[in-house]
Amino acid sequence: MLVPTGSDLNYNQENIEAPKGWQREIACYSWTTASGVITPVMFKVREENGEIRTFNQVKVNFTEKKIYCGIPSFEYHCDVLINGVLVYKILQYFPERSRWFLLEQPMLEQPSVCDIH
Repeated sequence: MLVPTGSDLNYNQENIEAPKGWQREIACYSWTTASGVITPVMFKVREENGEIRTFNQVKVNFTEKKIYCGIPSFEYHCDVLINGVLVYKILQYFPERSRWFLLEQPMLEQPSVCDIH
């Protein structure tokens, strides 16, 4: 498992907080550079009815390093194209567990009509 090391994991120990919203486990396809920088490319979510939806147009706006209860994570603030509408989403990656989550925050979703090329 390739995990970012060195100064890339220089977490601010005062940045201890609880995630806001609900987490949904996702399958995520990501790109990792030789220096260990991880970028999500697409992800899949299992809907409540059991259907799996794929989101393959993800644009990462910025990334934050966080610590939740002593567990390091990365939050990817993204714009995702959903049915022709650009929607704000947060993807979370926990490197110690190699797990991805979609942070559901309905009040943060800010749709706008746009194309991602």
